[in-house]
Amino acid sequence: MMNKLWFLLCACTIMVLSCKNKTADKTHTAANDSTPPAINNTPDDTVQLGNKTFLVYFIQKADFDKFPLPVADSNETGVLAKDTSVKRDGSKLTIQLSNGKQRVMANNNSDGEDYIGYTFAGNYPTIKRKGFFVTYYEGSAFELVNTVNGDSMMTWSAPSVSPDKKYVITASMDLVAAFDPNGFQLFSIEGNDIKAVGEASLDDWGPGLVQWINNKTLLSEYITIDEEGNTQIRYVKMVMQ
Repeated sequence: MMNKLWFLLCACTIMVLSCKNKTADKTHTAANDSTPPAINNTPDDTVQLGNKTFLVYFIQKADFDKFPLPVADSNETGVLAKDTSVKRDGSKLTIQLSNGKQRVMANNNSDGEDYIGYTFAGNYPTIKRKGFFVTYYEGSAFELVNTVNGDSMMTWSAPSVSPDKKYVITASMDLVAAFDPNGFQLFSIEGNDIKAVGEASLDDWGPGLVQWINNKTLLSEYITIDEEGNTQIRYVKMVMQ
């Protein structure tokens, strides 16, 4: 029961985070002069997502803070009030689809391992999907439901869509319990389809707040936990090649 309550609290926290992520590299800065300058000339790390390589550069916190995430409503009641096509009735969420049918997401409030809970996260009109936080007895996920036909896909976390609407990235962090993945997923947007490009599980750090700042560049918190359990947060930009 404690695990279930803990993950419900995590889902609320993730909702806030998801809806809200010294020498410059001369070559990179010339191509992306609106991005924060890198601390080092060469990449500090790389993340491989399918056929896409992201070069990872440490940046200063002050530069990271110049790109604040928009503040979003972390309460499901407030989110539902903004979207009349999704309604809650007790343990059920009903989605009115544009094809005239409905899709129902029903909680299983068991105290055992078959527990599952759904929380409406919001509308993602650029990818024609509704988003739902999913909590299990141990662990969590995110479900994207097609607003036309009700088909759904599971991701590690809430999506972040690139400004050119060509890519979707999800970032999940679990450096301790290992109930959830720790890393990134990348998808491509092809018409109404969302197709997997690749995913990467990270061993040395976990992504916190993540957001696109242009079509090729992401900003992310770079979180580590030492052997004594102390958490350190640094900041990176990730440049897609």
